Amino acid sequence: MIQVLIIGAGSIGIALGASLHSQGMRITYLAREHTKKAIDLNGIKRTGLFGEITAAAGEITAVSSLSELPAHSVGYALVCTKTTANDAVAATLSEHRGCLSENAKIVILQNGWGNDQPFLPYFSEDQIYQARVITGFARTAPNISNITVHTAPILFGSLYGKDTACMEPLARAIAASGIPSETTTQLSEALWAKMLYNTTLNPLGAILHVPYGKLADVPASRQIMNRLINETFLVMEHCGYRSFWDTPDEYRAEFYGRLIPDTRAHRSSTLQDIEKKQKTEIETLNGCIVRLATQHGLDVPTHRMICELITALEGNYNQS
Repeated sequence: MIQVLIIGAGSIGIALGASLHSQGMRITYLAREHTKKAIDLNGIKRTGLFGEITAAAGEITAVSSLSELPAHSVGYALVCTKTTANDAVAATLSEHRGCLSENAKIVILQNGWGNDQPFLPYFSEDQIYQARVITGFARTAPNISNITVHTAPILFGSLYGKDTACMEPLARAIAASGIPSETTTQLSEALWAKMLYNTTLNPLGAILHVPYGKLADVPASRQIMNRLINETFLVMEHCGYRSFWDTPDEYRAEFYGRLIPDTRAHRSSTLQDIEKKQKTEIETLNGCIVRLATQHGLDVPTHRMICELITALEGNYNQS
């Protein structure tokens, strides 16, 4: 039986844990104490789109420290935390690498670009994989995740051109649980497609406190999104990155024609963070665009303003 360690029992971690458990994989969470208690007492549940899946108490394990895991037991370590935790997660995994099996793979399932970088000082390129996720999850209880929207399959792959066959068991199991999922040899393009989507919608939805569909309904917010898309394409071009569309107009046709309609009811993760008074992932979203632009002498004023507004919101509740 494949042993899957899920680091981060948030909305995506709970949903994927239930999905993989339903297909016969053994799931262990590294979780904070209140979440661990909820899992120990009540198990986990996935609800919403693609059907309900429940794993009863005792069928799922949760630990407070990786030192509790048997040696060489973990086949996959899924990193489902916020990107702000990556430095600590990478160091902790390295410190307890004895729990990883000989061919274990670390799989990063997060928003943003560059999330592999904190892991590279500790692990080789053939150990680090990532996934592109454009599915909406919301945690309705510490042990329950509701799938709210979906527009494209989860894509597993390597940024370093490594063989994706090792990702097939994960992709097949998640797909069999109901969530479309597959492997890809175009992970970089897929992650930049997600960056285009996320940096245009996610923080702006938080600033205006509206779901994605409302952003497209109002001409003023639509103009802001158009400028964000233009600036992201400018940065991609100068950095040598590409996605599945050659021009901003090609992307806008997909964005307004399919992506927003499919996910118009979704409330962004940044909005959920702001409401919970938690630190957001703005530094790995629009902040990443700003940093890359600065490195290449480019001006991205709309992305910069979005970062400043989100940082101001964080500062306001940190002072309260």
